[in-house]
Amino acid sequence: MRDKRDELRKRCDEVLSAARAVAEKARDEGRELTCDEQSQVDAALAEAMRHGETLAADARHRRIEGELNAMAASAAGVLPGDGRRLAFGKAMASDAAAKILPPGGQKALSPSGIAVVSQEFQPDPVTLGRPANTLLSVMPVAQHTTPEFAYLRQTTRTSNAAVVAEGAVKPTSVFSVTRIEDSLDVVAHLSEAVPRYWFVDSPSLQQFLTTELTYGLRVAIEAAALATINGTSGIMAQPYSTSVLQTLRKSLTTLEVQGYEPGFMLLNPADWESVELALASTNAVEHMSLPYDSASRRLFGVPVVVSNAEAVGVSHAVGSGGVGLDTDTAGVQVAWSETSNADDWSKNMIRCRVEGRFATSVFSPAAVVKGDLTP
Repeated sequence: MRDKRDELRKRCDEVLSAARAVAEKARDEGRELTCDEQSQVDAALAEAMRHGETLAADARHRRIEGELNAMAASAAGVLPGDGRRLAFGKAMASDAAAKILPPGGQKALSPSGIAVVSQEFQPDPVTLGRPANTLLSVMPVAQHTTPEFAYLRQTTRTSNAAVVAEGAVKPTSVFSVTRIEDSLDVVAHLSEAVPRYWFVDSPSLQQFLTTELTYGLRVAIEAAALATINGTSGIMAQPYSTSVLQTLRKSLTTLEVQGYEPGFMLLNPADWESVELALASTNAVEHMSLPYDSASRRLFGVPVVVSNAEAVGVSHAVGSGGVGLDTDTAGVQVAWSETSNADDWSKNMIRCRVEGRFATSVFSPAAVVKGDLTP
């Protein structure tokens, strides 16, 4: 479209320049325009006006489209994503501790302190060939500027594309979506009361406690995400078939039959152990081309996520883009207080609170296959 606009502007300049040359020639010769010259000028002005109106209409349309896009983004409260995943690493805990604990750790932390830590992200570990250790590390993240948001969930995927004879009626495909309205949930927990002077005598205690609380927050978010996925109507089911390995492979087939590219598989550590031990057996080793890569933790070429959030005897095979994690732009809040309980101040005790706001979006229920690994 930009090329067309450039062509119209160029054409306007050309016809106006030609008309100007005709008018200037008559002026320099001290005479009026002839009938032919007047016709040339009138035609040039009319053409330039048409092109100008076209350009003006296009500018109006682009302005309205931009306003609508801005309104839609504002209503949904979504910030553009860049393919990153959520991370709860030591860097976040260190940042939180450093914002409250004075340099050198020689003084006690302030009686009431709050550190808002920017949410830590990491590139997709699957594409980097590293094992994914949590469900959160493989779920795309969307940040929202408001606690309420909405997204579109696909409910029907029926493609009827076919060869059509000349003049025949084209088939209609059905790709239905429904608008899902959701809101971010607060995920939080507190520490038990800790004597204030413990922090004075051991400065590393604050970072240790922050790290543990941050880890607990991650576990809770992961469990909530899986609960949302399991509670979504329309996800697929794969019954047990001969063995755990065969059941997992059939789960991938179910995804592929639905037209989805497998993104990852989620297993409990105990189930993954049984899979690896089975693949490391004498019979398996003697068989060429084992279907897994232990270094990058891939099975049948698909990344495997090992998580305690997954129940023993259950698996999930998820198609690329089937689910996503939602959070806000405020980050994770780490707060310390001596007055959260009635007698903490009098007993010289301190408690810590770690919290954030999160939700889970299931964009395509058919892109999730829940497998039964129990014979």
